[in-house]
This record gives sequence, structure tokens and C-alpha cells, in this order.
Amino acid sequence: MVDIEITARLVKRKLQGVWADKSPGVDDMSPRLLKEIVDEIAHPVAILFNQSLEDGSVPLDWKTANVMPIFKKGSRNQTVNYRPVLPVNCRR
Repeated sequence: MVDIEITARLVKRKLQGVWADKSPGVDDMSPRLLKEIVDEIAHPVAILFNQSLEDGSVPLDWKTANVMPIFKKGSRNQTVNYRPVLPVNCRR
């Protein structure tokens, strides 16, 4: 993981590609807001990600989630017929 470097330019490009009309995640950050403040947060976010990669650790919040399997179609006995979804009411 030491070979990976996250740049502010990469963070900007990824955040600009976010669909602004989607729902916020568990952090309650609106994708529209992230797109609007991308110039201000790209550099600090890149620093945070690079430090995490350098240390080989990530914040506990990045490692935990409550995920529910949602049935898509087909046999309910086969796991491939479910998709993982983070419940909307799963706020920390």
C-alpha cells in the first residue's frame, strides 16, 4: 500500500463524479454539498487518506457498517440473489 498516493486532483475528480441527487451516507453528508466544497476539502482529504495508507490503519468508523441483505430475484436460498444495502436509519 506504500506505492499508492492519493492526490488532491484525484479526490476532486472522484467527488465531481458523485451523483448530487443521491441520498447522504451514514456520515449524513449530502453528495451535493461534497461537490460544492470539493475545492476546499480535496487537499485535506488527500492528506488524510495518504496518512492512513502510510500508517497502515484506518479510523474505526471506516471499518464498521450495518449491512442488510436485500432480495433481488430468483431463489431466496442462494446468496447471489441478494445485494448488500446500508439501512437508511443506520446513523451513528
